[in-house]
Amino acid sequence: MNFARANAKKITALTALPFAAALTLSACSGDEETETSFTNSQNGVEMTLTYTAVGDEVVKQTTTNVIEYEAAGLGSKEDAQEMLDPMVDQGVDVEGYEQTIEYGDTSATEEVSIDYEIADMSELSEVPGYESTGNMDEEGAFISLEESREQLESAGFTEVE
Repeated sequence: MNFARANAKKITALTALPFAAALTLSACSGDEETETSFTNSQNGVEMTLTYTAVGDEVVKQTTTNVIEYEAAGLGSKEDAQEMLDPMVDQGVDVEGYEQTIEYGDTSATEEVSIDYEIADMSELSEVPGYESTGNMDEEGAFISLEESREQLESAGFTEVE
């Protein structure tokens, strides 16, 4: 059981990284909407994060994780389902948050979408794997694309051109 618990912590840590969000207290600007993507591969998980932003303010984040069972330390499709399905269940009722996982024979594809214009940050903070820095409940607080870029690049992510 300790092996399964260690793997659960490992997968939670792997899937938590894409949800780490930087915070700034700047005012919103009237800039155009842009999309910026980042990729990284660690411990059997190929991660792609796409931020939709208006100026520096991230309004939506989409994450795709392709989890190779063997490379990620999972024994099988069934083991992955046992570990990951409870995480999906915990975010079902959070408005502005969607998570799905499709299980294949050798890998699973997880899709996570967060609409920051709808999501309640206090509810979002209860979702396993979601992490933000700073106090998102402060008036005018938002997730900064530039701070997220710096944080992701320092964690080994590469920006997709």
